Amino acid sequence: MRKLLCALAMGAMVPVYASAEEAPAQAAPVAQVMIMTLANGALAGPGADVLTAHLEDAQFILIGEEHGFAGPPAIGKALAEAAWPYGLKTHVIEVGPIATAWTAELLRDDGVEGLAATLEGRPVALPFLNMREDAELAKYFLDRRGDLWGVDQEFIGSSILHLERLETLAKTDKVRSFVGDLIEKERSAFATGAQTSMFMFAVDDETFSALETHFAGQKEALRIIKGLRDSAPIYQAYARGENYKSNAERIELIKAQFIEYYGNARSRAPRALFKLGWNHAGLGTTYLNMFDIGSLTEGIAATNDLEALRLLINPLEGEQTQVRPSPDGFFSTVDYQSETITDILEEMNISPDDIPNDGWAIIELAPLRLVLDQKGLNALSPEVKSIVLGFDYLVTTRGATPATPLAY
Repeated sequence: MRKLLCALAMGAMVPVYASAEEAPAQAAPVAQVMIMTLANGALAGPGADVLTAHLEDAQFILIGEEHGFAGPPAIGKALAEAAWPYGLKTHVIEVGPIATAWTAELLRDDGVEGLAATLEGRPVALPFLNMREDAELAKYFLDRRGDLWGVDQEFIGSSILHLERLETLAKTDKVRSFVGDLIEKERSAFATGAQTSMFMFAVDDETFSALETHFAGQKEALRIIKGLRDSAPIYQAYARGENYKSNAERIELIKAQFIEYYGNARSRAPRALFKLGWNHAGLGTTYLNMFDIGSLTEGIAATNDLEALRLLINPLEGEQTQVRPSPDGFFSTVDYQSETITDILEEMNISPDDIPNDGWAIIELAPLRLVLDQKGLNALSPEVKSIVLGFDYLVTTRGATPATPLAY
């Protein structure tokens, strides 16, 4: 039995043990921390060896990220390079299909700098691809004649791009004027920050029907209109406070669009690198009570005798780019610290001091599931539980660098 003495220290009663042997032992870490470095576009170190050992059998590499960091797309690019010999030629992104096609054409013709120039003055017309590191990752695939699959809804900020394209496709002054009025309303809404007046929130069925009539028989225009029509209800449900409905409709659209791409793919079992918000990429029901695209990939890979590798890339500490409109602009760089990653490390008995400032820690999550067992897993917060059950590895650092906006 432990002999416990008491001493008065700093005004509080603290335990003092009769001998070092009687003091409680420091709990061993649940899993090993393996270090990975990224230099000149290549991964190195024991952590890199662990990840790349999976690539031959991985049909899908799913990067679930906390947005706003340069690290996830840079690691994704290095993994794509390492997996290319195994046939990985597709990049799945959290961008609408129409916006993805628009961006791909720009990147092919004018490169990342051309995309930056086009976005100048409207820096949030694209999600994620408006960051240099994400654009460079997309261009990596395009330069090698790979594919970009944009599977999300059309972004609220992208409406102006799509309406401008419709204006270009208009064949009569009447149609051009109709679309021009929509463009002016959209520009005014964004200039004043009137969210409820923005196209995705304000558009109604009558407007869509008019657009479909005006562009009857024009394949490209009708495709754009359909993309906007499919996306608008997601935003409008959110505006009404119907968050479950909004998320459910969005995820059904994401899955449907992925399946369409997959069915039209150039190979029977295309391999793909995904980079999505982490809540989309995990396995199982998410903390938002959704069965997302990350779970869909598990069964598809299994039918091809392959696997899905899931990596949560989420820094412990560092700097992050946030997108929040203000009088000073859309972007700001802020200090970042993750309570969620802190909680996971604590569950694994891993000290934050073991996480590098320069480089990345690779930590397998399967051992934690076994140690916690059902009771421990059920006691976790919804976010932590979703991560622990949904991902194979945690990839984290104390030296995160912010994503780089392409335009301001």
